[in-house]
Amino acid sequence: MRTILSILLLFIVARSTAQERYGIAHSNFAGTDALYLNPARAAGQWPYADIRLLGLDVHAWNSLVAWGQRVQPLVGEVNSGIAGQVEGAVVLRDARQNHRAFVQADALGPAFSLSLGRGSLGAGLRARAMVSASGVSTELGNFIFHGLGYQPQHGVRYEEPGIKAVAAAWSELSLGYAHILRAEGFSLISAGATLKYHLAHMGAVVQAGPLAYTVVDTALLQVHSADATYGYAMPAMNAGGGLGADIGFTYERTRDEADGYVPHRSSGSCAPLRYRYRLGASLIDLGGMRFKQATAGGFSSGAITIDDYAHVPVDSADDIDSLLATSTNWSRASSLSIGLPTAASVQFDLNLVGNAYVGFAAVQQISARHGERLRRPNTIAITPRYESRYFEAALPVVVHEYDLLRPSIGFMLRFDGIVLGSDHIMPFISSRDAYGADVYLRVRWMISRSPFCKGKRKTAASHRAGSKDMIPCATPND
Repeated sequence: MRTILSILLLFIVARSTAQERYGIAHSNFAGTDALYLNPARAAGQWPYADIRLLGLDVHAWNSLVAWGQRVQPLVGEVNSGIAGQVEGAVVLRDARQNHRAFVQADALGPAFSLSLGRGSLGAGLRARAMVSASGVSTELGNFIFHGLGYQPQHGVRYEEPGIKAVAAAWSELSLGYAHILRAEGFSLISAGATLKYHLAHMGAVVQAGPLAYTVVDTALLQVHSADATYGYAMPAMNAGGGLGADIGFTYERTRDEADGYVPHRSSGSCAPLRYRYRLGASLIDLGGMRFKQATAGGFSSGAITIDDYAHVPVDSADDIDSLLATSTNWSRASSLSIGLPTAASVQFDLNLVGNAYVGFAAVQQISARHGERLRRPNTIAITPRYESRYFEAALPVVVHEYDLLRPSIGFMLRFDGIVLGSDHIMPFISSRDAYGADVYLRVRWMISRSPFCKGKRKTAASHRAGSKDMIPCATPND
């Protein structure tokens, strides 16, 4: 029991979550970033080619604890910490029936997305690390924060339907293709898919439930019944592997007729076909990983009485065997599988006027309470933005886990191919309690004009009678 609580505490205090980079996700100049939320976005992409040189994602959020009693923003606290002056303290955030926490950090390597006419091809490399914890009740949250010596909850029987913590680190190689299926009237319909190969480096799973227990006093713990499974694979360069996929569709209501439209070709005037609105739907991070050498198992226990829970040795499997031997059905295994953080997503982007847009996106995780799949956070975001070829600014407002009373406010700035953004900027500029933080960075090279368009037309020059200059078509898409 103490081992399970300790692992959960470690995951939750990390106060982190996966994130979708909403500031850049809707952008028509998002390039490879747009594909993480919907791979169909590559079809008809506005840049002819987008080449990512490097990138970094780090995000944090949880519902249980916060870094409080702060007197300065996060940047100032980091400087104080370097100087040896630590300010603030971990405080209990709020009370709810189901606490959650997530961790994700990505190091992004080279990637590209290239327009091939109506089709687009892309590939990329990134390293991912993620931790998710869910199913922590208010009462268990109090024990995690205050310790089992928390007297207001002594002598009360509690039942936990399902507690789950999953962690994994892996490298991902992706290859994707998207295609405009229909360009007719004022409609563009596209579909895309990305296939992924995963090289797993580390994995761990702890889940318990149903679990019934009573903390009698500062020494005595009674476990009435417990069902739990666990597994871990030690860090290694090649601890395992697996496959994954993303699939998606988009529909665009265009401003001009789309008949015969071929992106980045002279027949299409070499300019992107602008839209009134765009609607998308996708399934992301399908699949999983299997670890070749792992330590795993599970147990189902009846009543257990622990007379001095503060001093129970549980430093090895033999210690746990000794503790549970008389009242436990125990099984062990040498294999471990962990599912990717699968989710369903819908996206909507509306062109307000000129270069001004507002985007909406929702991500709903698909992970059972019991199981060995990483849990992606549920998020909803509204993102107004202004975009042009060389500059873009966005202001995403993000709601995590449908907590409408505590939205996160972010920003994104893009200068040509350099992107700096955050979906939760307040901890960096405010001294309020911090329960999460987020930052992402991209260094990219965008090529706007395709070689099929270079030197094809001189639309700004007048045509002289008898000359051999090319004359622009009256209907460019014909």
